[in-house]
Amino acid sequence: MKVFIGFGYNDNDRWIQQLVIPMVEALGCEVVTGEEMQGEKLSDGVLERIEEADVCIGLLTKRGSQANADGSFPTHRWVIEELTAALSKNKPIFEIREKGIDTQKGILGDRQRLDFEDKAIVLLEVVKFVMKEKSKLSTKIFMLVPPEVLAEIRPHLANGDISCTYRFMHKTKYYDPESATLERFQGGYGLIIRKIPNEDALIEIKIKGPNRLSWSSGFVSVGLINVDLQKD
Repeated sequence: MKVFIGFGYNDNDRWIQQLVIPMVEALGCEVVTGEEMQGEKLSDGVLERIEEADVCIGLLTKRGSQANADGSFPTHRWVIEELTAALSKNKPIFEIREKGIDTQKGILGDRQRLDFEDKAIVLLEVVKFVMKEKSKLSTKIFMLVPPEVLAEIRPHLANGDISCTYRFMHKTKYYDPESATLERFQGGYGLIIRKIPNEDALIEIKIKGPNRLSWSSGFVSVGLINVDLQKD
């Protein structure tokens, strides 16, 4: 799972780089940030990273040491913009606010969030959020048909001349291809596909053999059990 983490790039928020990001990575996730692209206006590069991520976590912390007239502290506007962009792309978001900052009511104002003083609570809640979202990326076995196509592929399996890849498409997002192994099951051959991003996603399976032989499914629903292959 790819996790976008938005935060302030300053000494006060260094604990996020030292604790939060390594912890999320230790959970088996890839972390991307807007670091080195930061600014009050989101760049195309940051928007692209948010688009490619599966979920977005935004940590809104105090910015500077000067309080507002009402005693609250300003926060990092670009983190709010990152969360808003993720929300507009239907990404699961987790808004984490340090107590004492300006509430800045807006598109995120009425959504559930974590208000924190204790950083240990942040770590615990981030783990719970990440594991909950990871559990949604399910695993499934897709059986390959028809038998006559598998009869063409089978002779090349023993020689190790077969490679399998798959990729997902969900709405307008294309995921990067992933490698898979053709497995033998009772009744035929299939692929164990992990990290299915959404039950409404589409999947494309491709198998390549020697001498430019290839077979593919085109994009089909992940709700299928049997996936038809055709020779390219």
